[in-house]
Amino acid sequence: MIISGFRKFPILKSRGSGMVLLISEIFSIKLPLELYISLLVNRALLDPARGNPLHLKEGQYLPTIRCTKCGLEQEHFALKVTTEGFTPEQIRGLAPVISSALVGDVKDYAVTRTRENLAKKYIDFIIEDMTMDHRLVFSSEEKMLSSPITRLLIDKRTTIDLTTSGSMICAGKTRSGKTTGIISQLLQVVPYGPDQYWSECLIVDPKRAELSRLPYTVTVDEDGGGRAILAAIKRFAGSITKRQDVLNGLSEVDGNAVHWWEAVMHPSFLFLDEFVSLRTLFPKRAEKEDPEYCIATFDALLKRIVTMGASAGCYVIISIAEASVEEGGLPAMLRSAMSTKILFRPTMPEARLLWSAEKLENLPDKAYQPGDAWFSSTDGKHDEVSFVRFPQMNFPIYKELGRYLKEYYAEAGAGGEAER
Repeated sequence: MIISGFRKFPILKSRGSGMVLLISEIFSIKLPLELYISLLVNRALLDPARGNPLHLKEGQYLPTIRCTKCGLEQEHFALKVTTEGFTPEQIRGLAPVISSALVGDVKDYAVTRTRENLAKKYIDFIIEDMTMDHRLVFSSEEKMLSSPITRLLIDKRTTIDLTTSGSMICAGKTRSGKTTGIISQLLQVVPYGPDQYWSECLIVDPKRAELSRLPYTVTVDEDGGGRAILAAIKRFAGSITKRQDVLNGLSEVDGNAVHWWEAVMHPSFLFLDEFVSLRTLFPKRAEKEDPEYCIATFDALLKRIVTMGASAGCYVIISIAEASVEEGGLPAMLRSAMSTKILFRPTMPEARLLWSAEKLENLPDKAYQPGDAWFSSTDGKHDEVSFVRFPQMNFPIYKELGRYLKEYYAEAGAGGEAER
């Protein structure tokens, strides 16, 4: 159902929206929420007592407003506001005005993100009930495998589509739910087992913390160095070349480009925990007896995996406590190259290190709980930053991930190098 707003009424010459709202209140008439939202926003933009947010003068016209209901499981709305006579920036800046105008039956609703059409003729304001809990709750790891292996569930509304997205950066301070959130994604891939094309689920823990207790996790050497870690990352980078060679061969036979999921390849993951600590393991200058053991080699390998891996179904997940780009933090090149960005228990200062200010202007800066996050992905669907809640898993996640890792690598070893 599409409800058209009051079309270009001159300011100070119409109080139609206010009158309809008054009549509905007097006679206890329940208006459709689409109409109710349109009327509230029209009133807010029309009434000088509310601040005249567009700075209109006598005789100027309001933008056209249309509200549609969208979403199947949960109610949310798209409020389309035309830009005719205004700049896109002026219309986009109405987000806080629209949120504050939502009262009565929609008092718990707010603008969560905006979308601008390619021709810049209108702005869509996505309005959602902020009290709705979209979190997925799983009682066992088997119940997490309801989606294709190319699609990772985050919550009831949000997925990561590995066919259109790339590597991920997950930022968040201690006890933000960051590691649990990442494990929820790995548990949707590892149980499927390896493919025949050198797939891996490689976990790197540079601090010998809880992840290092998982089987096949790579951690620091006995002397505290990172040679074993660097060797594992080299192997992962090498697998990209071998997988891509397979895809190139299939494409030559087929006559068209064959994607990794079409070749029945499984996604391959390199999970780098505690990224800042990880980089400190490698010396800034290489030694003569081991010229490749240095930070430059590590950074070059990681750059190659991040920029080239997605086409072969290979992805990096970087976990970092703070999204700093200062010395010792996340290099600016990697920050820009990571296509999926997630900030757990977000704060606005941290978010500005991952996204531009205009992408954050509609997000409420409030106290968040572990597992709450801001999320974006350059997959064509989640380009705007939005609020997500990672799954709640009511089972021993480390135990189950450990069990599946043993099975994963046992199956990989049984396949043999020639077959894999």
